[in-house]
Amino acid sequence: MLERKDIDVIEFARKISMLDGKTPLADSYDTRYGQKDNRWWLSQREHLTVWCLFQPTGGIKDFEHAPNNSALKMYNNFGRPETLIWLVEALREEPKIVENLISKISKPGMNARTACKEIRGKIPFNRIMELLENI
Repeated sequence: MLERKDIDVIEFARKISMLDGKTPLADSYDTRYGQKDNRWWLSQREHLTVWCLFQPTGGIKDFEHAPNNSALKMYNNFGRPETLIWLVEALREEPKIVENLISKISKPGMNARTACKEIRGKIPFNRIMELLENI
């Protein structure tokens, strides 16, 4: 049986905030398909890091949620595919896997929720943890 890996969401935020690799595939996807309105972040790294930092709280207006300390739960509920693609590429997943994911989620009519489900189907949190351990 596969052990489900997890990490405290604040520790996860600390680790991903230190990722410095270039992410040309994710950047291109973000430019083309990423969120255009109400964008308060300068990078997907900042977006995900701040999102993680708010997990143990009740959130903020219009983004309320039950407090959470699990990075696994955060990952499985995150709703922006451009951020998940950034994470996967920043963690140095094989470029061909990232390219294939982008191709699959770039189809006309693909909404953010379905795209995130596709990404998590190919890159479950256990894989995120494996990649993070190798950085």
